[in-house]
Amino acid sequence: MSCRVEDSLALLDMYRFMPESYGPRGRRALTRASYLFAFVFGPLITGLVAFGLSTGPPPGFTQAPGEGVCTECHDSFGEETNRGPGALTLEHPARYEPGQIVTIVVRLQHAGQRRWGFQLTALTTDTSEPAGELLVTDPLHMQRIQGPTGRLYIEHTQEGTFAGQRDRAQWVVPWRAPAQDLGPITFYATGNAADGDGTRLGDWIYSAESTIAPPSYPTATLRFPHGGETFRPNQPIVIHWEASSNATSFDVLFFPHAGALPLAIASGLPAEARSLLWILPDISTESARLAVLAFNDVGFALAESKPFRIVASPPRQPGDVNGDGRLDGRDLQLLFHILFGKARPTPMADVNGDGVINFQDALRLFELLLEQRLR
Repeated sequence: MSCRVEDSLALLDMYRFMPESYGPRGRRALTRASYLFAFVFGPLITGLVAFGLSTGPPPGFTQAPGEGVCTECHDSFGEETNRGPGALTLEHPARYEPGQIVTIVVRLQHAGQRRWGFQLTALTTDTSEPAGELLVTDPLHMQRIQGPTGRLYIEHTQEGTFAGQRDRAQWVVPWRAPAQDLGPITFYATGNAADGDGTRLGDWIYSAESTIAPPSYPTATLRFPHGGETFRPNQPIVIHWEASSNATSFDVLFFPHAGALPLAIASGLPAEARSLLWILPDISTESARLAVLAFNDVGFALAESKPFRIVASPPRQPGDVNGDGRLDGRDLQLLFHILFGKARPTPMADVNGDGVINFQDALRLFELLLEQRLR
């Protein structure tokens, strides 16, 4: 399907192919008619096309198997999706139960854009047949249409383009899972981050697909680490996860940094395993991740942490008796408590490093505090 309205301007060239018998007057008449058509009706056609797409694209443009994508019309940045700095994401639970209503959050973002559109369908992963039922609970912003092959789609309405809204938009789509286990089901979606000028130009097209696991597959959730922590090299930690009762074994993987291949921490852990003691490797990284794979005879599930850091601790400063990373009066107070038997000795209380904790350490700590004040 072509959406190139400017093809109508080809009428302007018709006069070149007119027989000479039409004469100059006839050629001028057709030329004037061509201009009249192009510049009077052309903008009207353009407006109708833009209006038609703003009220929802035709079915079959989610980039699912056998389908096209919105770049067939919005191709000013090429015919491939996901070439811009934005993103289209699909969020939903990891697994469905028969007849369960699942919420799918469709998020589209692209800085500076100001009009939005999407189309979504749900198909069985193995056979690409329609799966479950996409529901409309927000008819102001979303509508359901059916394609000629029987596939159902949810897409934006005209109000659902959020005209003038900058940088991002989202739609919340309820989906009723099939009444029986159909295996994995994949959601396919495309999104149009438009500039809001009413034409097909200046629009960025994004695509996404995401699979939801069936009841027969196991599930897993990684509880610790979940991401954002800072650990030390060679530090022992206990990895914790949860899993469904139909999981029969587990693998635990370590990704040293973004884009790295996984390293196996453990494999073939028994069905009852839910934790594992692990000593972190002697490396420094800002983007390490852990993953747990849960298996059974039907399939598997992946639970992955967000990035965490492994950073070597800096050497402790002489005189930092309480170990808070600072040299101040609290260190002197703790040292006196140690000297008078009111606190337990610590290795850092040996400020002068002579192997004995006594008042010589207090004198050395006074000197360090004075030097710090004079800097």
